[in-house]
Amino acid sequence: MATGEASAELPVTAWPALVIADQVRKGMITATDVLEAHLEQVRSQNPTLNAIVTLAEDMAREQAANIDSSIAAGAVPGPLAGVPFTVKDLIATRGVRSTAGSLILRDHVPAWGATAVERLCAADAVLLGKANCPEFGLAVHTGNRLFGETLSPLGPDLSPAGSSGGDASAVASGMAAFGIGTDYGGSIRVPAHCTGLAALRPTPGLIPGTGQIPFPPWPGPFPPGAAPFAPGTAPSPPGPAPVAPGNSLQARLQSIAPIARRVGDLWPLLQVMAGPDGIDVNAVLATLGHPDQVSVADLPVAWCAGDGSFPVRADLVQAVESAANVLADLGATVIARRPPGLERAEQVYAALRGIEGLPEHRALVTGREAELTSYARELIYAEPGRPAGSATLRELTAAADDLRAEVAAFMRQWPILLMPVASVPGFPPGTAEFRVGGQVLSGAQMESCCRAVTLLGAPAVVVRCGSSTEGLPVGVQVVGRPFHDAETVAVAAALERHVE
Repeated sequence: MATGEASAELPVTAWPALVIADQVRKGMITATDVLEAHLEQVRSQNPTLNAIVTLAEDMAREQAANIDSSIAAGAVPGPLAGVPFTVKDLIATRGVRSTAGSLILRDHVPAWGATAVERLCAADAVLLGKANCPEFGLAVHTGNRLFGETLSPLGPDLSPAGSSGGDASAVASGMAAFGIGTDYGGSIRVPAHCTGLAALRPTPGLIPGTGQIPFPPWPGPFPPGAAPFAPGTAPSPPGPAPVAPGNSLQARLQSIAPIARRVGDLWPLLQVMAGPDGIDVNAVLATLGHPDQVSVADLPVAWCAGDGSFPVRADLVQAVESAANVLADLGATVIARRPPGLERAEQVYAALRGIEGLPEHRALVTGREAELTSYARELIYAEPGRPAGSATLRELTAAADDLRAEVAAFMRQWPILLMPVASVPGFPPGTAEFRVGGQVLSGAQMESCCRAVTLLGAPAVVVRCGSSTEGLPVGVQVVGRPFHDAETVAVAAALERHVE
């Protein structure tokens, strides 16, 4: 389905986000009708899937009605007019409960929302509700003590993965047109891979990280306001200033990230959310370009069977090779080669995370440890309670800089890298060990291909490029150079069009 073209054969709950927005703007369908169709899907699917844990039904209806009234009065609506979306419960939403999947935050209703969400609502996207996540995003399967576990719409014995699994399940089942999650070690990419969706982990800093939990979104009760924080401007509400995410490894490398039905929806979502907000010191102003301006045939491509640290199932590697062959058929120069240094990235990433620990989490939960999910308690308190020696931190930081330089030099010649998303396809809920190539992998090791890319600070798009031997979706990571996100989206879109 091309952008702007609605199909009579597909229900509105299967339309791409851009198609919905185009049809609403043209008056071919109302925002209210779009919303009601998705709410009906929620009533049908959510009791089984448990993807949406807080439904903002009244607020969504009010917003949709306002969009319809505005259009009827002759106003030009925003670029995402009437498109229903979910937000990971790890991200603060103004006036809508935001718990991070934790009993400790069961009644937390922020007075302000994350900058990215405010901008989406200002573009006339309709916030449908909050999507489930593991407690504080600390597991590869989506489930917690507060809301229970989320299932994949692909089958009752399948997990949508994590930690943005609630958004993946909601979008894949037609309850929402897109979702907004986060990605640190693969939290948007692995769910997209497991559910057959498209997702973008943008270059860190393009989207402000303001409003992520446990980084305190706001220190005090601000009065609600309708205006978003426009790119390059700071908010000026009364009272103390909002709190920035900080300068920890997680604050610098974790990205707010979109997941959608089609690759074509990802770029407009990035455009709406991108730009400094005057709060997050890690947010940058960058020229994004556009995927339509990219000649895919002129981008040399390298592909590899993994990051080099842990094995990947052969059928998933075959999907990567097949995707590379498609690009070769489209005229691109293609080589099978792993960037030098990439095999060290996951190890350095894991060591840096271990040294840093989870200080923000620990500060939030101190005194209430009994309310934590067991996996969250183990991770929060398994990490070091104080920073390691400065020499060790310096050595690891230098090692990260060295391998980034090695990979960057390689990608000057080969600006696109194709690689697996994970070692396995979709898996049963609660799976803790993954057997691949004679090895038993942990959840983190299973995601090593994503964790390695995170350390590079590179953008990556996940696009479905086939099926596993069991018939499950297989995604491929299209990795680009930092701030060349348009190239990754263009290549992923080409694969989506041409991979059978």
